[in-house]
Amino acid sequence: MTTALRDALPECERLARQEGLAAGLAAAVADTEVAATAPGRYAAVPEAGLSADAPVRRHRLADHEGVVFLATPGTAPHPPAALVDVGRRLAAARIGLVRRLLDQAVEHLTGRVSGDEPLIRKQLVTGAIADALTEIELLRVQVHGQDDPGALADAHDRLDDLGWEVLKLFGAAGYIADHPARALHVSVLVGNTWVVRDGGQP
Repeated sequence: MTTALRDALPECERLARQEGLAAGLAAAVADTEVAATAPGRYAAVPEAGLSADAPVRRHRLADHEGVVFLATPGTAPHPPAALVDVGRRLAAARIGLVRRLLDQAVEHLTGRVSGDEPLIRKQLVTGAIADALTEIELLRVQVHGQDDPGALADAHDRLDDLGWEVLKLFGAAGYIADHPARALHVSVLVGNTWVVRDGGQP
């Protein structure tokens, strides 16, 4: 791993945790020639900075997050070094996003009461939060580890699963389009456009 990439990973994580998915995605794809790097026919990119006539597809939830899906040739070699770097930076951003939503879930649960006790004090809830924090640390080690496209794809799959676990902490609110937890749904879509799975397809 280059020094520049090593330095970029915590910054991608920080931006996503503090500012949200679009900021983390912007850092992940910064200085990337998207058309020459994206593995599929569409690549998730921040909407900010795109020209008005850019060939994009939209998604209702992604619109709320400032993310669009830019049409690309889909002919990039699999996986070029640049794509692996984007995948690692994006995984770091997704870790930051999960932590952002986990922080919000803790706040949400602190304000909810069941049986005269805040939900945050329930053993099942504290266990779920502890498990999520542990998984975040394990994923950070994996993303910062060796240059292995297979391990990177596995990290993104685990981030998908972790996002669903964090969503459950919001209850039904986590599935409402205008709730901030929608970012976790969009994060899965974003990852799917940049990560090459077995068989060479995103």
